[in-house]
Order: sequence, then C-alpha cells, then structure tokens
Amino acid sequence: MTKRLYFFISLHDALRISNELSQLGVSRYHVQPHDLEVAFVFERVSEVTQVVLRRLFGTDGMSQQD
Repeated sequence: MTKRLYFFISLHDALRISNELSQLGVSRYHVQPHDLEVAFVFERVSEVTQVVLRRLFGTDGMSQQD
C-alpha cells in the first residue's frame, strides 16, 4: 500500500473529478490548494485503487507518491 498519492488538477476539473469519485464510492481523500491548481490527496491507497485513480485522473496527469 502506498502511504499517500497526490494528483494535481485544475480548479475547473476538480468538481467533475469530485463527482466521479463519489459515484465510484471513493471517499478517503482530501483536497489541498496548490497555486492555481488543487491537489487530491489519497491516504493508504491499495494497488487496485491506484489503477482506478490513475485512469480517472488520466495517465498524462502529474501524480506523486509519498
């Protein structure tokens, strides 16, 4: 399991992503402001959840693991 997984996205996309996460039943995350973007931060992410999240946020998006 990964300790934390971050995805940085534009404010414009944040609401859409939040709605999609709700539809998928993903609720263990928080959002942090980061310059002109926001970071979706996921705690303790399993490998399966990582795959789902990477597809949702797009493979060309920037992600960072701790």
